Amino acid sequence: MKPWLFIKRRPGLTLGIFVLAGFAFALSVPTLHWRLQVLALHLTGKIPDIELGELIGSMMPGSDQSMTRLIETRNPHAVIKNSRVSPADIAAGGDLYRRECSNCHAPDGSGGQGAPALVRRTYKHGAGDWAIYRTIRLGVPNTAMSPHPLPPTQLWQLVAYVRSLDIPDQSANAVAVAKPIEILVPAAEIEAIAKPAEDWLTYSGSFTSTRHSALRQVTPENVTQLGLRWQHQFEGEPGKVETSPIVRQGIMFITVPPGRVMALDATTGTRLWMQQYRPAGKAAGGEFGTPVNRGVAVLDGNIYFGTGDAHLIALSAATGKEVWNVATSSDPTRYFISSAPLAFRDVVVTGVGTKGGGIGYIAAFDAKTGQERWRFMAIPGPNEPGNNTWAGNSWREGGAPTWLTGSYDAQQDLLLWGAGNPKPDYDAAARAGDNLYSNSVVALQGSTGKLIWHFQFTPADDRDWDSNQIPVLVDRPAGHSTEKLLLWANRNGFYYVLDRISGKFLNATAFVQQTWTDGIDANGRPLPRKDLDRSRQGFMLFPGNVGGTNWWSPSFDSELDLIFVPVIEQGMVFFPSARSWPTASNRSFYTAVRALEARTGKLVWEYKRAPRIMDSDIGGVLSTDTGLLFGSDQSTFFALDSRTGKELWSVETGGNISSPPVTYQANGRQFMVISAGRNLMSFALPKELQPSAALGARPTLTKR
Repeated sequence: MKPWLFIKRRPGLTLGIFVLAGFAFALSVPTLHWRLQVLALHLTGKIPDIELGELIGSMMPGSDQSMTRLIETRNPHAVIKNSRVSPADIAAGGDLYRRECSNCHAPDGSGGQGAPALVRRTYKHGAGDWAIYRTIRLGVPNTAMSPHPLPPTQLWQLVAYVRSLDIPDQSANAVAVAKPIEILVPAAEIEAIAKPAEDWLTYSGSFTSTRHSALRQVTPENVTQLGLRWQHQFEGEPGKVETSPIVRQGIMFITVPPGRVMALDATTGTRLWMQQYRPAGKAAGGEFGTPVNRGVAVLDGNIYFGTGDAHLIALSAATGKEVWNVATSSDPTRYFISSAPLAFRDVVVTGVGTKGGGIGYIAAFDAKTGQERWRFMAIPGPNEPGNNTWAGNSWREGGAPTWLTGSYDAQQDLLLWGAGNPKPDYDAAARAGDNLYSNSVVALQGSTGKLIWHFQFTPADDRDWDSNQIPVLVDRPAGHSTEKLLLWANRNGFYYVLDRISGKFLNATAFVQQTWTDGIDANGRPLPRKDLDRSRQGFMLFPGNVGGTNWWSPSFDSELDLIFVPVIEQGMVFFPSARSWPTASNRSFYTAVRALEARTGKLVWEYKRAPRIMDSDIGGVLSTDTGLLFGSDQSTFFALDSRTGKELWSVETGGNISSPPVTYQANGRQFMVISAGRNLMSFALPKELQPSAALGARPTLTKR
C-alpha cells in the first residue's frame, strides 16, 4: 500500500504516530525533556499555586527563574524568587505602591481603612516572594483586596517595595523593637538539662552536645504529615547562613551574617527586635573572608554573640539593646568569631578563628560585666610545656584556631574544646614537630581556664584536618560503674572514644575510607604509612582536605547507644609543595549519615545520598526520643528512622542548607526549624494531628 493511501484511510492512527514521534523527539532533547516533565506534573495536579500560563512563561528561554527544581520540590513557593530587587526596581515599585496601594495600606505600610498593615506582621497568605506576588495579582476573595493584573515586571517591583517597607534603618547599630518580651534563663536551669525539650538553650541543646530532643509529638508514624508552618526571609544578601537558633518560651534568637541578631516569635516567625552590628575599620570578616555566624548563647536576661572583628557582645534578651561590648583581640584584622559562645555558671566563653597565622585562644568573660576572667592560648609560648613541639619560632604564627563551640561537664567543671590545624596549612617542614595544641581537644577547668589534659588527634598535620568538631559527652553504664566518655568523630577520618576525666585514649575506628595511616597505636597516635612517598608530585589520599566529617553537628541517642555522624566520602590529590593546595580528583563523591556504636565506632547503618562532583557542604543532624533522626543534604531536609536509617520524610527547601536543625515546643506544638538559603523555615504537624502532649513515656526502641 502506498503511504499516502494509509494516511488517508487511517488519519487518527497516523496523527497518533506523529504525536508519539514528536513526544519521543522532545524527550531526547534535555532542554525540552525537563519542561515536559514539569508540564506533566502540573497537568496531573501535582504542582499547585501556579497557573498554566505563568508556568509556561517562567520556563521560556531567557526567564530568570530556575524552574527545573519543580520536578523535585513540586512547590513554586520554594522555587520562584524575585530577581527585581535592585534599588531602581524598588524605586519603581514605590511609585506603583503610591498609585495602587497607599490609599488603603497607608504610605508607610501601617494600614488603615480596613486594610492590614504591611510591616511587622504575619502574612496570612504566605510571606515568600511567590506568595506575595500571587496575593497582589489575584487579590483576596471577599475582601477589599482586589486583583492587580499588572505586567509581571511591575508586579515583582511592587513585591520588592513591599518587602523593603519592613526593613529597619541599618545606617547605624540600630535596634527595632516591636513589643516588649521577658526572658530569664538561670544558669542552674541550663546545667540541669540532660535532653532539651520545650526550649533549646545552647548551641547543641545541652552542655553535653548530644543534640537529642525529648519531644515526642513528631513520630515515625506521623512524620510524613510535617508541613511548612512559617518562613522568615532574611533581608538583603546574608551570605552563608549557618545559624542554629536558641529558643526560650516561644521566643527565638538567631544570627544572620555579617552582624545581625534578631528575636522572633517562634510560632509565627514574626520579628520582635533586631540589632545590627557593624565593625569599625577593616576586619577579618569570617572564615575565608566570608561572613559566617552560627548563633548566640543565653544566660539570665542576656544573649551573647561574637562578631567578624572578634568582639563579644551582650544584648538584652528583652529588647536587643547592647549591655556590653568587648574586643577579645587587639588585632581585629586577624581574628574573628564565627560560632556561638558557650555560657555557664557566671561566664561566657568563646573561641576564635584566625586569618593568616596568629595563635588561637579560648577566653572567658564575666557574663554581667564583660570583664575577662581567663584566657587559654592554643599554642604554648616559650618556657611552657609543649612549645618544643614547634621548630624555632614557628609557634608565633602557628594558627590552631578554636572557632567551633565546645562542651561542658558541669559536674566536673570541665570544659572540652577543639583546636584547629597548624599554619601554614600544607607545609609541615616549616614547623617541624607535633605542633601542640593544634588538631587537639583540650580539657580546661571552666572556672580558671587551667589545662587539665589534652589529646592530639593528628600530630604535625599538613592536610588541614583541624579538630573543630563538636565534643559529645556521654555517661555510659559499664557493669557496676559508669563510663564518662568523650565521643569525637574527627576530620581525619577516625572516630575516637576517650575517658573525658583523664583524657585517656580508649579506642579509635575509621568511619570513612582512609589511606593516610597504617593504623592507630595503643596511645592513640597515628602510625606513619610506610609506603607513602611524599616527595612525588601528587599523591591521592582519603579523606580529602574537607575531611571525613567537618564541623557538622553529630547527635547521640542514649537508648539506642548510637552516635549519628554526617560524613563525606571523598579523596584528594595532595602535593609536597606548600604552594600547591590539594585538588579534588575528577571522581564523584558522596555524602551520608552513618550510625555508629558509641563505644566501638562499629558501623550499624548508612543513609547514602546521591553522588556529586562539587559542593561538599552538608548540614548537621538531630535525633529525638521517638526514634527520628533529622538531617539535610544540599537543599533537602529529611527525617530517618534512627534504628535503621530508612528515609521516612523529605522536603525540598529551595535553598542550600549548611546548618543543623533545631526542635522546640511553643503553644503546645512541636516545631522543626532549619535555615535554607535566605530563609528560616519551621515545620510542624497539622493541628488536628497534634497529640495532646509532647512529652510522656518514651516509645520502646529496639536496636537493629
